Amino acid sequence: MAVKNFLSGLAVMVVIAMVNPVLAGDVPVNSWLADGAYPVSHHNAGQTDSTPVDGPNVGKRLSADEVKSVPLLWSSAPTFKNVNGERIVIAANPAGIIKVKASGEDFALVSNVPYPGREDVHAKITDEKLRETMLSMDQKRRNKQDLRLLINSLWMFVKFEINFRTFPSGAYSVIDRDGYHYTNFDRQFLVKSFDGNDVDAPLVPVKHANIVEQLSPEDAEQVSYLLGITMTYDGHIVAAAGGAVILVNRELQVLDYAMFPGEKVENSIAVDENNGIYVVTSKNMHKLVWTGSSLSRDAADGAWSSPYEVMEEGEALKMGAASHGSGTTPSLLGFGADEDRLVVISDGSPDGANLVAFWRDEIPADFRQKPGTLSRRIADQIPIEISATTIEASPVTHDNGVLVINTTYPEPGPIPGDLISNAFLAGTTRPAPLGLKKFSWLPEEDRFVEAWSMPEIDNTDWMPPAVSTSNGLVYIANRRDDNYEYLAADWETGEVKAVWPFPDDSVLYNNWGGITVFLEDGDLLLGGFFAIKRYDIGGLRSAE
Repeated sequence: MAVKNFLSGLAVMVVIAMVNPVLAGDVPVNSWLADGAYPVSHHNAGQTDSTPVDGPNVGKRLSADEVKSVPLLWSSAPTFKNVNGERIVIAANPAGIIKVKASGEDFALVSNVPYPGREDVHAKITDEKLRETMLSMDQKRRNKQDLRLLINSLWMFVKFEINFRTFPSGAYSVIDRDGYHYTNFDRQFLVKSFDGNDVDAPLVPVKHANIVEQLSPEDAEQVSYLLGITMTYDGHIVAAAGGAVILVNRELQVLDYAMFPGEKVENSIAVDENNGIYVVTSKNMHKLVWTGSSLSRDAADGAWSSPYEVMEEGEALKMGAASHGSGTTPSLLGFGADEDRLVVISDGSPDGANLVAFWRDEIPADFRQKPGTLSRRIADQIPIEISATTIEASPVTHDNGVLVINTTYPEPGPIPGDLISNAFLAGTTRPAPLGLKKFSWLPEEDRFVEAWSMPEIDNTDWMPPAVSTSNGLVYIANRRDDNYEYLAADWETGEVKAVWPFPDDSVLYNNWGGITVFLEDGDLLLGGFFAIKRYDIGGLRSAE
């Protein structure tokens, strides 16, 4: 690239590093994100699923009075912002965007609006239909009726118009520092919504744009959908698309994009404080660099690509996976000046999933390629052993630790890609994917070792845990005897410190496809099918 562009990009990186200091050894603060503990999916731009929130540490069985919920079809993870002492929760979902007032102990619906031009889909998803579906699911689950539960699950695709056009809508979201909310919908669109930062005003779309139509005609033909989104450290939206990464400004105008011919992009993306952009495709792990003027794939700017192990086309989907290669959004590891800077994923090895770490920046000069790895860029890979195919919940990273869960369904539903049936059959009428492991990175030896494991954890809901950097606990979704619960374990040892069984065995409390989120007071905020839920556990803390 031109020297002028290189120097311009270098200047941008220096400024970013100065205004975004590392906090407590974790992810540098992105000043373009909204004030609050959860303005972007996976907690932060590094996609680490670590939070500064001091969560609860005293367990108890929760009563129905300690859970507040707002109905919707499905939400991965509600985001939230704080404005003038008020807390606003925003839950993008397949039908539209829900706003909830969550100040103090509130959890009250403020608005529920459709995506532009998708009013017909929005009208089909009523509270009554959701309640009827839950009751029917609960009846079949309690009676262990596998076939009827399977039929009920499949019927949801018709009843709620769940398809490739609707279901990915709202899966990932961003709230910027001015309070605007961004998400994807209708496969190729981004929508920008605003409420005037008034806690009682409805959140409504103020701008939307077909992002794919802004590409060249030849490239647009290769890009079928948008999926994950995040924000750079200079305030631009980055969207993961089917076969591309697209960078747009906050007015939803495409500034640049990178194509990956013959490769599928099926997860979201991570961004570092120097605007390195990490995207995993069905074949390769890529680092792009936003220089301030272009989305570079030039090694001179720090960009790189590396293959990793994957199954043959279609094999992973037959085993219940949702991805052709890696199922994980890349997670960054290492942020201190003296730490190894890595990006980690699960691969799709036919011999069982591996945890794979790539050097984010320059490969150390004395580093020798590890035997069995596909490139010198791979710092290490270690068999996860508990998952027969790729992990579909992103790795949780903190300090030198990485936590992964098993997401391989032992007896998946009969239709490849039918995620809903697996969500409701596993752990009820069919075996659940069990187990999680924590690995530790040894910087002096450039390798992973297993730190501890929990072999009995039920991961039917594909729920990434979250680690609190304040109290050193990791919070984990589980099911015990087909009842949903959460538990807290010591990040260093895996010792269970507290358990919160949910009020009953209703499917209302499922968390499928969600992400573990805490409000600043420590209350648990969860998505899943049928509702978003606020669990009143923030005050459950010991006196120590």
